[in-house]
Amino acid sequence: MTTRADTVTKAFVAAACCCAGVLQGCASYNARPLDPAASAHGLQARTLSDPGLLHFVAANVPRAPSPVRWNLATLTAAAAYERPDIRIAAGQVRVAEAGERTAAAWPNPELSLGPSYYAALFEPSPWEIGPTITQLIQTAGKRAAELARARARSRSARQQLAVAVWAVRSQVRTALIDLWAARRRLALSRAYDGAARQVTALVAGRYQAGAVSAAALTAQQLTGTQAALSLVTAGRQERLATAALATATGVPVAAIEAAPIDLSEIDRPAPVGDLGALRQRALAQRPEVLDALARYEAAEATLRLEVARQYPDLNIGPGYQYNQGQQQFILAISLPLPILNQNQGPIAAARAARQVAADDFDRVQTTVLGQIETAMTDWQASRAEARRAGGLLRLADRTVRMDRAAFAAGQIGRLELAGAELARAQTELGALAAGADERTALGRLEDALHHPFIGAKER
Repeated sequence: MTTRADTVTKAFVAAACCCAGVLQGCASYNARPLDPAASAHGLQARTLSDPGLLHFVAANVPRAPSPVRWNLATLTAAAAYERPDIRIAAGQVRVAEAGERTAAAWPNPELSLGPSYYAALFEPSPWEIGPTITQLIQTAGKRAAELARARARSRSARQQLAVAVWAVRSQVRTALIDLWAARRRLALSRAYDGAARQVTALVAGRYQAGAVSAAALTAQQLTGTQAALSLVTAGRQERLATAALATATGVPVAAIEAAPIDLSEIDRPAPVGDLGALRQRALAQRPEVLDALARYEAAEATLRLEVARQYPDLNIGPGYQYNQGQQQFILAISLPLPILNQNQGPIAAARAARQVAADDFDRVQTTVLGQIETAMTDWQASRAEARRAGGLLRLADRTVRMDRAAFAAGQIGRLELAGAELARAQTELGALAAGADERTALGRLEDALHHPFIGAKER
């Protein structure tokens, strides 16, 4: 025969078992302290020959050759592996996706247990005990609105990840263009300095012979000094460009200096296609635009949620109570009464935030349009300038060929030929500057349209 004491004991045991079962599914905390000294050592030890890095590059760059050619695609992959920018953005995606799981979760029921003991009452029992389980019932589509907001925030985080990936590629591309220009400038500056030295020596010889004035010699010596300074500057720019590429890739300078950098795709950018179609696509599909759209959708869902919150949720609490020998079953229903306010303040704030998000979307699209217009104008002007510089270089080449033929025929002297070669060296430096400006402008056009032209074959 079951006694009242047995009934009370069983109620306590059931509650304890329920709590133990719930606690088994709980997550645990694991500490992960940071070690600045070890991190600094790891940063300085990075190389482009790291096996983990090479595996990542092979997995993320289609048709990547072995051994790896370090060009725009592979260096961008290396930067994604080494730099924290991508990891931070990817972490924000995981945070947003966790928010989706939170929004999709049903609210947990609440278990309440309040035993009472009446010392003055022994019959039929001094105990009053019983569990009550309360479950929140969300109404008016609140859960669906919260889930829609969480999903919009996840879309925003994924677009911000795309923005971060492109920003890394843009920085690597800019550094490669600068390195390409710096290395070519260094080679041309050596030729320019050599040509200037030769002309200066010839003019000095003529001055000694009384064939030219001191003013002519001084002018040529000034040209020689400028050429020597140009060579020193070119060397400094080459070292700075190497350091900039190392920074963009996320490795020490020594890692870039030890790696063969392939700059061939900077020499031959892909042809620019239909800019009209690319422009329309960028205005509608650039990650910044889609991010602003997702943030607007999140604001829209927030307004929907706040409007739904003016309608009260229900709390349903079925329970059992053992009350001084009597067994009682309970069904409690509670809800807040929207008498003093109907959530007007949060609704007004959410409506204003939605308008702000709409205006921000318009701002982003306007900014993108301005970037496209500016980049197109810059690229078209830079391309025309590069073509003019190329024409002048072809003219200088033709002049040198003619002067060499004339020199071989004895029609002109060594000084005239050396002067033509010096002029061509100067023209080559000018053409290089125009070519670098054209590629830099093409890179800005890439960023504005979010479409690759440099290194496009690697994608």
